[in-house]
Order: sequence, then C-alpha cells, then structure tokens
Amino acid sequence: MFALDDRTGNVLTTIAVFAAVGAIVVAAKTIIIVFVVALLFAYLLEPMIARVEGWLPARPSSRAMAIATVYTAGALLLAAAGYTLARPLSAQAGRITMATTRVDERFAEPGLVREHAASINAAVQRAAHGAVQAIEETAWLLLVPLIAVFFLSHRAAMLDGAVDLFARRRDRASVKRTVAQVDGMLAQYARAQLLLSALTFAVYAGSMAILGFPAPVALGLIGGVFELIPIVGWIMAAAIIVASGWLAQAPWIWMACVIGVWRVVQNVVNAPRIMGNKLQLDPLSVLFASMIGGQLGGLLGALLSVPVVAVAHIIWLERTSGQKKAAA
Repeated sequence: MFALDDRTGNVLTTIAVFAAVGAIVVAAKTIIIVFVVALLFAYLLEPMIARVEGWLPARPSSRAMAIATVYTAGALLLAAAGYTLARPLSAQAGRITMATTRVDERFAEPGLVREHAASINAAVQRAAHGAVQAIEETAWLLLVPLIAVFFLSHRAAMLDGAVDLFARRRDRASVKRTVAQVDGMLAQYARAQLLLSALTFAVYAGSMAILGFPAPVALGLIGGVFELIPIVGWIMAAAIIVASGWLAQAPWIWMACVIGVWRVVQNVVNAPRIMGNKLQLDPLSVLFASMIGGQLGGLLGALLSVPVVAVAHIIWLERTSGQKKAAA
C-alpha cells in the first residue's frame, strides 16, 4: 500500500495551503483591493486625525470625535470644490454639447454607417462592457471611506494584535519595533502616492490650461485622482481628457503627447525616486518591484508590490541587526 512519510506530507500540505490561499485571493481580488485602498486612505488621514485628537479633551470618545471632525471637514471641502467648479463646467457644457451634436450628425450619414457598421457596433459593445465594469469597481470604491473608519478607530488595537501575533516565539521588543517600522513605512507609502497624484494634477491642469481645454482644473483633478489606481487609472483618465478635448475641438493630440511623455517620466523617474526616498529603497528596486507586481498580479500586484518589498527590507534589516548584536 502506498504511504507518504511525514516530510512529504508536510510539503504537500504546504502546497495545498498556498494553492487555497491563492485561489481565495484571486476570487476575492476586488474586495482585497478595496481593503488595501481603505488602509492607505486611513494612513493619509491619520496625521490630521491625530492632530485634531490632540486639540480635544482627553476622553475615551476623543478619537471618534476627531475622526468625525476630519470627515465632516473633508465633506465640506468637497462640497465647496464642487460648487466652485460648477460654474466653469456649466460654461463649457454648451461647447461640448455642440461638438457632440456635430459628431452625431456625422455618424448619422447613411454611407458612413454602412461603411463602418461592424466597427461601430464593436466599439459600442466594448465601451458598454467597460462602462459596466467601471461602474461596478466604482461602487466598491465607495466603501473605502467607511472601511477606513474601522481602521482609524481600531488602529492601536490592530498594532497591538500584530505584536501579540508575531511575538509568541520571539523577542517582544524586537517584534514591536518591526511592527512600528512597518506602520511608519505604510504611512510614507500613502503619502508618496498622494505626492505623485498631486504632481499629475499639476501637470495635467497646467497643460490643459495652456492648450485651451474646457475645465482644466476639473479634468486635472480627475487625472490626479485616477493616478492613485495602478495600471488602469491613468488610461481611464487619459481617455476622459482626450475625449473632452476632441469634443471641445481643443488640441487633443498635443495633450495626448503630454500624457504619454508624463507617463514615462512618472513611471521611470518620479515614482522610483519618490517611493525610494520615502521607503528608503533603491529607485531601481522600486521600479523592478512595480513592474514584476503588475505583470504577475495585475492591479492587486501593482498595488502591493512596493509595500511588500519594503516590508521584506525592514524584516531583513531587523534580522541582520539582531544577528550582529547576538554575535557581539
């Protein structure tokens, strides 16, 4: 009768566990992305919440009051920005509507429709499918602020839980120091992403203002926000910006060139340097991790690749430091 020894059984069990975890990650990829984005969003808000909490009287509910205050202020700022942008957007709506009408009249020509009917139908189907997927993803992203409240409210308990989890067989002080370093690294990663987003907003808004695009600030804001979405974010923003310029008869070809050049600069120069400085990693390591993560794991891999490398770097430094102290 065929039997497995203990070592072979352990290997097979480990492989089965990793395969099961991989299958779960693939099946729940969207939910994991939402939770990761919510965690990064919480790290962005943490400095402001900590400052507001310091201004409030020391009470058990001061943390919750600080979170509510920051969220209320953010909602008011968004409302004010929407009100400010409403007038220029409405002023440009007429130009876009007229351009859209001319496009509709052109496509309404019988000869053009017959000649390109198959291409038009395929393009409409692809656009509809993409729109449905975008709406589904956007609906999930609406949960990000709500989930971030949980991370912000239970931040101290989660850090203590991580220490308790990994310190069972190790030195508690060393594990606590490592968890604190990982916590600080995630905060720096979130701020680096925000800085890259701000740079994209400035470049896009300034370029569109020079080229005479409609509502350059609003379109630049779209580009900056979509910059936070790896791989597909900049493509979605570019499609919106170029389509707006084409409909408004603005020099959209030049803007497309600006976007293409900026992507090269952002991916090859800015992101590796800013991430490397914030996370204390070599820029080449950041570039390599981003490319490998996006190739292997798609959106989730691109989002987690740099933090995973940074965590591995922290653990490696902590381990080598402990070994040197033990040898001394």
